[in-house]
Amino acid sequence: MNQSWHGQPPTLMDMLKASTHAFHERLQAAPYFQALADGRLPIESYVAQLQALAVVHAVLEHEIEKSPNDAVTAVWQPDMLKLPALLEDLSYFEPRFMEASNGSVDQALKIAKAIRLLALQEPLALLGYVYVLEGSMLGAQILMPKFAHAFKLAKDEGLSYFNCYGSDPLAQWSKYRQRMNALMLGAEGKSKVVQAACEFFQLIESVFVALFPLQSSAKGLNAVAINPDAGRHPVPSDRREVQAAKDAALLCWQRFPYFELRYGERGMRFAKSDGAWLVTLCQYDQARIDQQVQWLGRVLAARGMPTLLLQVHLEILADRLVAAIPENHLSYQKLLVAATRLREKRCELIDDDCSRTLDEEFDQSVGPIYRERVGHAGSLLAAAVADELNGSAGSVDSIRQWMTDASRFDSVWINIVEETLAKAYAYAHLRKGPEHATDKA
Repeated sequence: MNQSWHGQPPTLMDMLKASTHAFHERLQAAPYFQALADGRLPIESYVAQLQALAVVHAVLEHEIEKSPNDAVTAVWQPDMLKLPALLEDLSYFEPRFMEASNGSVDQALKIAKAIRLLALQEPLALLGYVYVLEGSMLGAQILMPKFAHAFKLAKDEGLSYFNCYGSDPLAQWSKYRQRMNALMLGAEGKSKVVQAACEFFQLIESVFVALFPLQSSAKGLNAVAINPDAGRHPVPSDRREVQAAKDAALLCWQRFPYFELRYGERGMRFAKSDGAWLVTLCQYDQARIDQQVQWLGRVLAARGMPTLLLQVHLEILADRLVAAIPENHLSYQKLLVAATRLREKRCELIDDDCSRTLDEEFDQSVGPIYRERVGHAGSLLAAAVADELNGSAGSVDSIRQWMTDASRFDSVWINIVEETLAKAYAYAHLRKGPEHATDKA
């Protein structure tokens, strides 16, 4: 670390290169890359690599984009995002491969956990992880033709990740290098970045060790195959059920534009993986299903998704499942029962007539442009009030914070949001009596 380059103190990038050289050499000698060079790598290993990288990039890019660290934000640029390319590649292979390699996924999830911990404790160190992944793009032009030849792939067929910087990754690397070396970091700060890069090389090596040879017993269906952010929770083993869950998520999002506006593509991925998990509940008795659905409803409500959304999702999901596998209709009926119980609990405080009235009044007051952009906002606000009064703490604050953001909405909209919340609280108080009075409205 104390050596110099041509009489000058080493730059951060010089230090990173020197400190990680041995790790880089060892990774390149992994059996995975040897099998690729020899033409022995199965395509399942390649798809499993994409799945594992998607897990890593999903959490890293999410944490970086919300990082308050000035050095991280100075280095990171929107064109460094890799997750969209990985998702495109996985979408290409999805018709053939819905399983995930549990071994490599488990190792990727360990990396995801380490990233989240760094984001909380040492956000600057995330730049060490970025260094390793950006450096891997320099070898993309060497690896891509090998993958293309081995698996008979064209450039637009599952190779987007390795082609995300086009034919001249050196140009991107040069800009990235300049931003890194421009950071005003002391010795301690540089040491944190270098140490993190070395640690990441060791972690990512464990992923590639698990990728080849793949153990057949380590393969299976889990949520990572649907959503890299979702972890290892169970999903159905029947492809028809998985597809029904994906279709239901999309239909629910189309009915409530609020979903996409607030949660974007990442939210859609969670809607799909959550829907797939909900299907697995059908194996249990109704009491357990109701318990799990109500738990999920509380979690989502606290994050700005009133249980009305979960109710509708369950209704659509049950419909799509019955259409796909009609002989299992009695099992899928349990999801409709769970949805009905969510609705009944909400209607104890704010019934459907009140919700519909608040929705219509809201849409009429905000006008056609907002109505088209954020449909059903009135009923969502009313549902959030019911959720909070039913014990889901924070449900109103979460949706109110987003819907009254002056950078997103004008004062007319914001005033109507507050008026609608006040009306919903007043109606709920009448239904249940003064013991539910609150000053939140």
